[in-house]
Amino acid sequence: MLRQWKLIASLGLTAVGAAAAGIAVLLQKLPKEAPQEGSAAPAAKPKARRTGVYSFISGFQDAATVELSLDYDPDVFSFAIVEDEFLNYSGDSHVAILYGTDFNLQLEYASYYSGENFDAHAAALRARYGTRGDFACGALTGFWVLDGDNIAIHLPIPEDSHSYLLVTVQKTPDYDDELTTLPAYAPLKELLGTLRFARS
Repeated sequence: MLRQWKLIASLGLTAVGAAAAGIAVLLQKLPKEAPQEGSAAPAAKPKARRTGVYSFISGFQDAATVELSLDYDPDVFSFAIVEDEFLNYSGDSHVAILYGTDFNLQLEYASYYSGENFDAHAAALRARYGTRGDFACGALTGFWVLDGDNIAIHLPIPEDSHSYLLVTVQKTPDYDDELTTLPAYAPLKELLGTLRFARS
């Protein structure tokens, strides 16, 4: 009798152990608690942005300092103000250059001819260049032309009757499309859409 009792007790303990193990396995398989309604997922860390600044003198008797600002991703671009080793010939004393993955940019100021404004300047470009088109970025609307191995984007400078902005775009070996597709390339338009001007 005692022996039967020990056997029953042993079987009972084994059954309890198996049940506990089964419950543990089920608990592991249950989905983790869903986030409560209204609780926001952790926000993605915003990309670090940097601002490049390029200043120049516009005008003659009523000369003013114009400061151009441009926001860029330092993981994609490097920014520099250079006085030589330009990407493209310039008669200016200094230009701003962004070296990028898909394209490089040279930004410089250029003066209108006497009595000219941006509309007259754009009309002259249309008459001179066969491959060309309108270009819009942010609040600015300008014009682009194919100039040799470059895309030259001409943009008006707000409240400036003396100077406009010339942006020379060169594609890098990593850009595997035609050069003439660059004016419609979203990263280029997004970058130039951050252009801001201040006068003093």
